[in-house]
Amino acid sequence: MANLTVAAVKYLHTGDIDPDATKAGGDLWEGLVGACVTAAQTALQPPPKGYSPTQRNSLDDLFASMRATHRGIRSLIKLGDEKPESVDALVLARLQLEGLYTLCLLVEGPQEVDRFVREAWKHQYIQWMLVREETKELGRFPKSLDNELQRLRTLAKIWGITNEERLTIEFDQLNVQPPPGFVRQPIKRFPTPGQLIDELPQGPKRKMLERLYLEYQELCIYAHGRPIAGFGKAIFDGHSVARKEFGAFHGESYVHEQFQKTIVGQAQIYSLISVAQATAELTTLYPDNVQLRAAATKAWNELHGAHLLVNAVWNIRTKALLGVIG
Repeated sequence: MANLTVAAVKYLHTGDIDPDATKAGGDLWEGLVGACVTAAQTALQPPPKGYSPTQRNSLDDLFASMRATHRGIRSLIKLGDEKPESVDALVLARLQLEGLYTLCLLVEGPQEVDRFVREAWKHQYIQWMLVREETKELGRFPKSLDNELQRLRTLAKIWGITNEERLTIEFDQLNVQPPPGFVRQPIKRFPTPGQLIDELPQGPKRKMLERLYLEYQELCIYAHGRPIAGFGKAIFDGHSVARKEFGAFHGESYVHEQFQKTIVGQAQIYSLISVAQATAELTTLYPDNVQLRAAATKAWNELHGAHLLVNAVWNIRTKALLGVIG
C-alpha cells in the first residue's frame, strides 16, 4: 500500500468556507441521498456497456445499501447526546466511505465486479465448510447444510466459480487431497480501501481517494474501539461520571455543540459525500444520462461549503467529472 502521509495527500485550500454557515442535514440530506440512489438505480436499468445484468445488479445493490446505511446513521444520531449508542453513527459513516471506494473500482470494468462477487462466494463457502466441520456430530444440521450447499452451487454457476477454484478453497482450508493433475486456482482477493488505491491509475480519482483515506483511517478508530471512541461514548452518556465531570468543566452547551459538530455533522457529511460522489462516479459509465448528472450535481450544490473536506474532493475530482468549469 502506498505511504499515504499528510505530506503526500494534503490539499492546500485557496478559499475558505463560512464556519458559521448552517447546512440542513436531516430530512433534506436524506432526500438528496434518496434522489441520488434513485437516479443511479434508474440509470442502471440498462446495464452499462460491457456489463452483464448480473454484474449490473451488484452496482445496484451497492447504492441500495448506501441509502439504508444513511438511514441507519440518522437513526443513531437522533438518539441525542445522552445516548452513547449515537457515537456508532461514525462506524456507519466509515461503511459509507467503503462503499465509495468499492464503487470507484467496480466502475473500472466488469472484471472488477466478478472479482467482487467471487470473493464473496469464497467467504460464504468457507463459512459453510466451517459449520459442516463443527456440527458433523450433531444430527439436526444436515438438512440446513444441504440447502445452503445447493444455494452456493447455484451462485457458483451464476458467478462462474470453477470446480478448480472450489477445490483450491477446500485444499487451502482443510488440506483435502486434490485429484491427480490438479492445479491451484485461487480466487483473487477484492482489495480493502488502502489496497484499492494502489490498483487505480494515477489521476484525479486516485488522488481523491488518497485524500479521503486519512478520513477513512480516522473513522476506523470507532470501528476498532480505540480510546477516542470510548471517550466519546463516555461524554455522550447521560448516566456516566465522565459526562457529569466533562459537562461541569466545559458547560453543557459545549457538550451539545461538540455532539452536533463531531457526531451529527461529521457522520452526515461523510455519508452524503460518499453517496453523492458514488453517483458522480457512475456518470463515467453513463455519460449521457442527464438525470444521473443532475442528481449528483444537486447533492454537491448542497454539500459545497459545508466542510473543507467537501471542497477538497470537489476541486480534486468532482468539478471536472460533472462538467463544471471554473
